[in-house]
Amino acid sequence: MRRWWALAGVAAAASVAAEIATHDAAHAILPWHAVPGFDLVYGFAGCVAIVVVSKALGKAWLQRDEDDREARR
Repeated sequence: MRRWWALAGVAAAASVAAEIATHDAAHAILPWHAVPGFDLVYGFAGCVAIVVVSKALGKAWLQRDEDDREARR
């Protein structure tokens, strides 16, 4: 598991380094596009938000207690 986290960290660092090396702030349409690595952080935060919200929705709305299933049989 640590190997995957290390690989993800290296990939993220390489992505930010590549973006810094090739970044051209003159072509940024919106102010946050001028920040190197913003899209990486925004994408990661979006994925984390999707996972957290879907797990919360699943626990609150989709899952039932095991006791309820046995009582209905």
